[in-house]
Amino acid sequence: MTQYILQEYGAWSVMVISYAAGILSAGRMSAGGALSLIALALLINSKQAFTKWLRGHHALAPLIILIMQILLASALLIAVSGADTVKLLPYLLLPAVYFLLFRFAGEHYFATEACGFALLALSAPIAKFAVTGIVDNNLYLSVAIFFLAGVFRVRVQTRKGMLERISMVLYVMFAVFAYRLMGTPLIALLPLIDNLILSLTLYSVKLKTTGWIELSKGITFLLLMQLLK
Repeated sequence: MTQYILQEYGAWSVMVISYAAGILSAGRMSAGGALSLIALALLINSKQAFTKWLRGHHALAPLIILIMQILLASALLIAVSGADTVKLLPYLLLPAVYFLLFRFAGEHYFATEACGFALLALSAPIAKFAVTGIVDNNLYLSVAIFFLAGVFRVRVQTRKGMLERISMVLYVMFAVFAYRLMGTPLIALLPLIDNLILSLTLYSVKLKTTGWIELSKGITFLLLMQLLK
């Protein structure tokens, strides 16, 4: 069964940091919050079975494991929130779009990667919802906008093209505008200074180092969000 465990540590870290942002925004932990973490882990991990199903020419075993994980995660969320779970239904569009993009455009297509990060950021509002029963759309957008910058950053580092560099700068400007519109303190975007520096200088680091940089930026973002409550 270990072959069905997702080995993408970057995805796990974004999920955990987003989940922590939701719990911190809720102001407390609960049994429902703990169950939601298990549900989120199952949903994120289901990507591995989905990938194996596609690459295995629609083999039965990975499809069964995929469906089991989704059903178990759904059951846990329903157990936590009951009928209120319907409040999360609009967010179901994201996983549907992600799976379609993954299937027909490919895993590394820009829109697929962006949708994947947006999907991981859902951990924040789901965690808060499991504890408080409140669907915090501003929290979701704040977390998603921050982590989506990572997609642009990787593009700049790997391609180094002028289009990617300009896109990164424009995205940071968009993030600032969106945060001001939502009333989210701009200082939470402080870690994105690294994205601007990379776009301007194209400084060179290994991809493994990039992973650690992104992890430290995520933790810094989490701390800033907590300090600014």
